[in-house]
Amino acid sequence: MPPTMMRKLRVGRWGIGCGAGFLLGGSLNTLATDAAAVGKAFSGAFSGVSDVLGSSRLRVVSWNVAAVNNNPFEYWITHPNPAYKQLMEAVEQFITEPGEDDVMVHELFTDQMFQKLLGRMSEAGIEELVAAEDIWERHYRSRRVVSEFLRDPVIGKKRLASMPDRITNTIQLASGGKVFRPTVINCYGEDMGSLTTWFDSWLKFFFDTKVDVDGKGPKPVHSLLQHIRQSKYPAVSKEEEAASIPLQLVMQGIFDSILVNLMQKKGGDTWQGLRRDICISLNSKKNERVMEILSTTYQDVDVVFLQEAGNELLTFLRRGYATTHHVVVPRSYSNKRAQNSIMLLRRTAFTTPEEVDIPADGWEAGDLLVVRSQVQIVPGSPELTLASFHGDTNGLLTKPMLSQVWKHLPTKRLVFGMDANTHERKSESTAHVTDFQNFYEGLGLQAAWGKDNLHTTFNARTYLQPQLNKAAKSSELTEKGDRNPKDFVLCTSHFKVGAARRDNTGSGTYLEDVVFPSLEFPSDHAAVSVDLLMLPELASEGGEL
Repeated sequence: MPPTMMRKLRVGRWGIGCGAGFLLGGSLNTLATDAAAVGKAFSGAFSGVSDVLGSSRLRVVSWNVAAVNNNPFEYWITHPNPAYKQLMEAVEQFITEPGEDDVMVHELFTDQMFQKLLGRMSEAGIEELVAAEDIWERHYRSRRVVSEFLRDPVIGKKRLASMPDRITNTIQLASGGKVFRPTVINCYGEDMGSLTTWFDSWLKFFFDTKVDVDGKGPKPVHSLLQHIRQSKYPAVSKEEEAASIPLQLVMQGIFDSILVNLMQKKGGDTWQGLRRDICISLNSKKNERVMEILSTTYQDVDVVFLQEAGNELLTFLRRGYATTHHVVVPRSYSNKRAQNSIMLLRRTAFTTPEEVDIPADGWEAGDLLVVRSQVQIVPGSPELTLASFHGDTNGLLTKPMLSQVWKHLPTKRLVFGMDANTHERKSESTAHVTDFQNFYEGLGLQAAWGKDNLHTTFNARTYLQPQLNKAAKSSELTEKGDRNPKDFVLCTSHFKVGAARRDNTGSGTYLEDVVFPSLEFPSDHAAVSVDLLMLPELASEGGEL
């Protein structure tokens, strides 16, 4: 076939996964991180059985790069250091069978600490301190730290500890910077030291540190807290509602002191180094690693569908791809949510894309991006539609979204990379993958996998996060983990599907039975890539296409 008759286009879909290995059996795999050692995801020729005269090759990748997680210990990850697994199993043991470690609250968050906090709250003009002190004495001071505090479901329903954590864990400044609460479950960079040293830093954070979160000027961190209303959280009593500001500070202090003590006893000299490694790979340097994977393993790709992309990654993409690719963002791009669908379209392959308006039907701003463009290398090529979508957690909006796109589809040809958030197990509360498959096949769409529904996520919560009812022991990762077929590349019958693959290593390969993300693969979704041929009109079921 003459080279002018065969245009090589590259399209891909991704999920970010693991690199060094925590396997279910406990063994470790160390993967090469040298960019020179990473191979390309696509071969030089179409991976199907044969080419079709006049067709255009499309190499496509789709990847939910995942929003940055503030808590580096929230999910089991693949880590090359065995100390990580030992630490997380020690935390698991502490929560499930604390034994003599289940001391009373006042033995960790001492009466002296409480009085210091009370004094700082009084100086700050915080009200209802008498009520807060009474509640501390009657309800919390003499509780056991694990069985009666961490594992108490009512505390969770009241949100007295989880709400202030959500607000103050990692504070996003109007300037773009971040401020971290002195706690175990974020990327706070200073040495925690003893409980006394930690508590001094903790008090300074809430009462002496001023932050500007909205561009309206700096204010002390404690002033960010809001009342917790009984109307929204019925488990909260009227007394607790009235005193909810000081109570949140007390409960946050108790929670953080328990975790600091836990890590000092179980993590010794290693835990802060482990946390630092994870924060670099999955937080502060995460987007640099995403860019590295894109520029090595997927350097030949013509179409990149990204989901859950944030502001910093978009800045990197524009800096790195502006001259070679159309960097396409939706008009509904959300700076606040920083979880947007984005596309990279190679300029030598595609004309300038035009966004297609699809009426929203419940999904968030920035979740859906639909464009129309033309493959410009092959003369007379028809237009095609390209789409990227990030579904809601339970996947219930995916089918309505696809219906809307199909209803307003401006061209006959469609390639769609998505995180559908479909699940393997049937449940009324989640989208079932087989039901979704029947739906898209009914529209005449085909998936890169064919009839197979392959897992593209495998993650599980640890015991070092507030939702202990969702935590999985190291022996329960398969049983309780999120191991589901969530990510797809769909296309119309105008395309011949070649090789499709998953990647949870960043090197174009997929390791089964390995949780991710990892230090090498900074997402909890695998990247999905597929080799396509866009067929000429006469080759695809006849008629005008």
